[in-house]
Amino acid sequence: MYNITCNTDDNYAQHCTAMLCSLFENNKDEEITVHVLCGNLSETNRQLIKDLSVRYQQQVLFHAVDESVLDGVQFRSKRPLTKAAYYRLLLSSILRDVDKVLYLDCDMIVLGKIKELFDIELDNYALAAVLDPMPYNNQHQMQLHLSTETHTFCSGIMLVNLEYWRKNNIESQLLEFAKRKREPVYLHDQDVLNYVLKDHWFMLPPKWNHNPVGIQYSPLFRSYHFADSAFCPAVIHYCSEIFKPWYKAPCPGNKYYKRYLKLSNYPAPRYVTLPVRRHLYCYYKYIHRMAMKYKPLMPRIIVLLIEDMFNLLRLIWYMCIALSGKKERFVRLMSNFFIGNRINF
Repeated sequence: MYNITCNTDDNYAQHCTAMLCSLFENNKDEEITVHVLCGNLSETNRQLIKDLSVRYQQQVLFHAVDESVLDGVQFRSKRPLTKAAYYRLLLSSILRDVDKVLYLDCDMIVLGKIKELFDIELDNYALAAVLDPMPYNNQHQMQLHLSTETHTFCSGIMLVNLEYWRKNNIESQLLEFAKRKREPVYLHDQDVLNYVLKDHWFMLPPKWNHNPVGIQYSPLFRSYHFADSAFCPAVIHYCSEIFKPWYKAPCPGNKYYKRYLKLSNYPAPRYVTLPVRRHLYCYYKYIHRMAMKYKPLMPRIIVLLIEDMFNLLRLIWYMCIALSGKKERFVRLMSNFFIGNRINF
């Protein structure tokens, strides 16, 4: 039997249902128990998840989280998350009878066989995860006490060795750093996990955390890793703040989300309508992503022309910001533009 865990509330219940449907549908031969960590989850949404598990003859258990344990955890000032973002730090105490569990964010679609993950021996590791491009700047790096050689991981999908956590008192270390005053807060729980568990994690191939917006490059990966991630991803992670499959806007790979949401029989799924400016920005980023995807096949002159086109579009966008009265933001954006005036294409 394989233990899976995720956390959700009513805001993410729709996406959680799509994720679990993809997990069950693509792992029909496995016996799975899903542990749902929940705060504000209505009985209606609980029943929808239960019905889905019954249809696939799998088991779902709901765990109420004592959020008082998380009093004092730090949040960023802009777009702060809720305490639910920190639930995964409490796995070793919530799942007392489980020694190994696969944590999955709800904004994912599972296409691969999870047996491949659970066959990994984690005796000397706290968890297994996929490489992440953080830290984002020098301040972020210093805040987490990361050396230039230290690699970091994404906390969206983790195969967690809970036995290791208990033996090494990991949970108390995680809570201590989560409540430590730090400014600014960048990535909430992911910062905490990387601070405490640096050099104690096993690196998974990138196919287990494929971002449909693009392929993460690293010299640590081999050519077949890139091929698997691009053409045979095991998990699709809609982690971009710009591209979400539930937005009424272009989103790479949204067909998978829509397929499994429909298969889950979730009633009256909700798709979010974006403001016109945000909608246009999604189109801009989508076109840029498509151009970047096929860049290796383009002659150099075409690449340069496309780069210039995107720079022109950026300037037009900045002028619109200036005309809307946001002059301080316009000055900051233009300064960044002229410091590095070639788009990262």
